[in-house]
Amino acid sequence: MSNFNDFFEKLGSDSELMDAYKKDPAGVMKTNGLSEEEIKAVLSGDSKKLKILSGDKLESRFFQVISSPKNK
Repeated sequence: MSNFNDFFEKLGSDSELMDAYKKDPAGVMKTNGLSEEEIKAVLSGDSKKLKILSGDKLESRFFQVISSPKNK
């Protein structure tokens, strides 16, 4: 797993890191080894870029099957 993914996993479980991130997101990401490209993508919210950086290649498809029993 990349440092990018590791950082965000840690961010989700480390309340002190999250507090610091809320105060200075770019600084905390830089301190934790994220590249300038990664930091810019996070700060911009560019979902396509974030998917590429995180390695997410899955496309989700949802199907709903509706059936009703036949009355006898």
